[in-house]
Amino acid sequence: MTQPTKNSVPLTRPTINSETDAEALCKLVEERLDAVETLIREETDRLAEARLRDAFALFERKSQLTETYHRDVMKLKNNAVALARFKPEGLDRLKSRQARFEAALDANLKVLQTLSKASEHLIRGLADDVEAPRTLNVYNSAGKKLGSGPRPRVEPLVISRKS
Repeated sequence: MTQPTKNSVPLTRPTINSETDAEALCKLVEERLDAVETLIREETDRLAEARLRDAFALFERKSQLTETYHRDVMKLKNNAVALARFKPEGLDRLKSRQARFEAALDANLKVLQTLSKASEHLIRGLADDVEAPRTLNVYNSAGKKLGSGPRPRVEPLVISRKS
Protein backbone atom coordinates (compact mmCIF):
# COMPACT_ATOMS: atom_id res chain seq x y z
CA MET A 1 0.00 0.00 0.00
CA THR A 2 1.29 3.48 -0.83
CA GLN A 3 1.83 6.11 1.82
CA PRO A 4 -0.69 8.97 1.55
CA THR A 5 0.70 12.46 1.24
CA LYS A 6 -0.06 15.07 3.88
CA ASN A 7 -3.13 16.48 2.10
CA SER A 8 -4.44 13.30 0.51
CA VAL A 9 -7.31 11.13 1.60
CA PRO A 10 -6.25 7.61 2.52
CA LEU A 11 -7.38 5.04 0.00
CA THR A 12 -8.07 2.35 2.59
CA ARG A 13 -11.70 1.52 3.21
CA PRO A 14 -12.73 0.78 6.77
CA THR A 15 -14.95 -2.24 6.69
CA ILE A 16 -18.45 -1.84 8.08
CA ASN A 17 -19.68 -5.26 9.13
CA SER A 18 -22.58 -4.33 11.36
CA GLU A 19 -25.13 -1.69 12.17
CA THR A 20 -22.98 -0.76 15.17
CA ASP A 21 -19.99 -0.07 12.90
CA ALA A 22 -22.18 1.99 10.58
CA GLU A 23 -23.62 4.00 13.46
CA ALA A 24 -20.13 4.56 14.93
CA LEU A 25 -18.87 5.95 11.62
CA CYS A 26 -21.88 8.26 11.34
CA LYS A 27 -21.33 9.45 14.91
CA LEU A 28 -17.66 10.14 14.16
CA VAL A 29 -18.55 12.20 11.08
CA GLU A 30 -21.23 14.04 13.05
CA GLU A 31 -18.70 14.94 15.76
CA ARG A 32 -16.27 16.21 13.12
CA LEU A 33 -19.07 18.25 11.52
CA ASP A 34 -19.93 19.78 14.91
CA ALA A 35 -16.30 20.76 15.48
CA VAL A 36 -15.93 22.34 12.02
CA GLU A 37 -19.24 24.16 12.29
CA THR A 38 -18.39 25.52 15.74
CA LEU A 39 -15.05 26.82 14.48
CA ILE A 40 -16.64 28.36 11.36
CA ARG A 41 -19.20 30.18 13.53
CA GLU A 42 -16.42 31.38 15.86
CA GLU A 43 -14.43 32.67 12.89
CA THR A 44 -17.53 34.39 11.49
CA ASP A 45 -18.19 36.12 14.82
CA ARG A 46 -14.60 37.34 15.06
CA LEU A 47 -14.65 38.60 11.48
CA ALA A 48 -17.98 40.38 12.02
CA GLU A 49 -16.50 42.11 15.07
CA ALA A 50 -13.47 43.16 12.96
CA ARG A 51 -11.16 41.06 15.12
CA LEU A 52 -9.21 39.97 12.05
CA ARG A 53 -6.07 38.74 13.80
CA ASP A 54 -8.14 36.56 16.10
CA ALA A 55 -10.07 35.18 13.14
CA PHE A 56 -6.93 34.49 11.10
CA ALA A 57 -5.39 32.73 14.10
CA LEU A 58 -8.04 30.01 13.64
CA PHE A 59 -6.82 29.16 10.14
CA GLU A 60 -4.49 26.28 11.01
CA ARG A 61 -6.97 24.61 13.36
CA LYS A 62 -9.74 25.07 10.78
CA SER A 63 -7.55 23.46 8.12
CA GLN A 64 -6.85 20.45 10.31
CA LEU A 65 -10.50 20.01 11.27
CA THR A 66 -11.76 20.32 7.71
CA GLU A 67 -9.14 17.84 6.52
CA THR A 68 -10.20 15.22 9.08
CA TYR A 69 -13.88 15.92 8.34
CA HIS A 70 -13.24 15.43 4.62
CA ARG A 71 -11.40 12.18 5.29
CA ASP A 72 -14.29 10.87 7.36
CA VAL A 73 -16.86 11.90 4.74
CA MET A 74 -14.81 9.96 2.20
CA LYS A 75 -15.05 6.93 4.51
CA LEU A 76 -18.82 7.34 4.41
CA LYS A 77 -18.80 7.51 0.62
CA ASN A 78 -16.49 4.51 0.36
CA ASN A 79 -18.94 2.52 2.50
CA ALA A 80 -22.13 3.65 0.77
CA VAL A 81 -23.22 0.08 0.04
CA ALA A 82 -22.85 -1.03 3.65
CA LEU A 83 -24.56 2.12 4.89
CA ALA A 84 -27.49 1.50 2.54
CA ARG A 85 -27.72 -2.06 3.82
CA PHE A 86 -27.60 -1.24 7.56
CA LYS A 87 -29.46 2.13 7.36
CA PRO A 88 -28.03 3.70 10.55
CA GLU A 89 -30.03 6.49 12.18
CA GLY A 90 -26.89 8.62 12.21
CA LEU A 91 -27.04 8.92 8.45
CA ASP A 92 -30.41 10.69 8.63
CA ARG A 93 -29.07 12.97 11.36
CA LEU A 94 -26.10 13.85 9.17
CA LYS A 95 -28.32 14.69 6.22
CA SER A 96 -30.47 17.00 8.33
CA ARG A 97 -27.40 18.63 9.91
CA GLN A 98 -25.97 19.43 6.50
CA ALA A 99 -28.47 22.29 6.02
CA ARG A 100 -27.39 23.92 9.29
CA PHE A 101 -23.75 23.55 8.32
CA GLU A 102 -24.40 25.10 4.90
CA ALA A 103 -26.12 28.05 6.63
CA ALA A 104 -23.02 28.58 8.79
CA LEU A 105 -20.81 28.48 5.70
CA ASP A 106 -23.10 30.92 3.90
CA ALA A 107 -22.96 33.37 6.84
CA ASN A 108 -19.17 33.09 6.88
CA LEU A 109 -18.98 33.77 3.16
CA LYS A 110 -21.23 36.83 3.45
CA VAL A 111 -19.06 38.30 6.21
CA LEU A 112 -15.92 37.66 4.14
CA GLN A 113 -17.50 39.31 1.09
CA THR A 114 -18.53 42.33 3.18
CA LEU A 115 -15.01 42.69 4.56
CA SER A 116 -13.58 42.40 1.07
CA LYS A 117 -15.86 45.15 -0.24
CA ALA A 118 -15.13 47.36 2.76
CA SER A 119 -11.38 47.00 2.39
CA GLU A 120 -11.61 47.65 -1.35
CA HIS A 121 -13.67 50.78 -0.66
CA LEU A 122 -11.12 51.93 1.92
CA ILE A 123 -8.17 51.43 -0.43
CA ARG A 124 -9.98 53.18 -3.29
CA GLY A 125 -10.81 56.09 -0.97
CA LEU A 126 -7.19 56.38 0.09
CA ALA A 127 -6.05 56.27 -3.53
CA ASP A 128 -8.54 59.01 -4.45
CA ASP A 129 -7.30 61.14 -1.55
CA VAL A 130 -3.69 60.70 -2.62
CA GLU A 131 -4.47 61.59 -6.23
CA ALA A 132 -6.64 64.60 -5.32
CA PRO A 133 -5.19 68.05 -6.03
CA ARG A 134 -3.71 69.69 -2.99
CA THR A 135 -5.00 73.16 -3.78
CA LEU A 136 -8.49 74.52 -3.46
CA ASN A 137 -10.52 75.27 -6.54
CA VAL A 138 -11.11 79.04 -6.48
CA TYR A 139 -13.34 80.84 -8.98
CA ASN A 140 -13.51 84.51 -9.88
CA SER A 141 -16.69 86.56 -10.25
CA ALA A 142 -17.00 85.52 -13.92
CA GLY A 143 -17.01 81.85 -12.89
CA LYS A 144 -13.55 81.14 -14.26
CA LYS A 145 -11.25 78.90 -12.29
CA LEU A 146 -8.26 80.72 -10.81
CA GLY A 147 -4.87 79.27 -10.10
CA SER A 148 -5.08 76.41 -12.53
CA GLY A 149 -1.36 75.81 -12.62
CA PRO A 150 0.40 72.50 -12.91
CA ARG A 151 -0.94 69.73 -10.74
CA PRO A 152 1.13 68.98 -7.64
CA ARG A 153 3.34 65.91 -7.66
CA VAL A 154 1.50 62.81 -6.44
CA GLU A 155 3.38 60.72 -3.92
CA PRO A 156 2.95 56.97 -3.55
CA LEU A 157 0.66 55.51 -0.93
CA VAL A 158 2.52 54.06 2.07
CA ILE A 159 0.91 51.46 4.31
CA SER A 160 2.35 50.50 7.68
CA ARG A 161 2.42 46.77 8.45
CA LYS A 162 2.91 47.37 12.18
CA SER A 163 -0.75 48.00 12.95
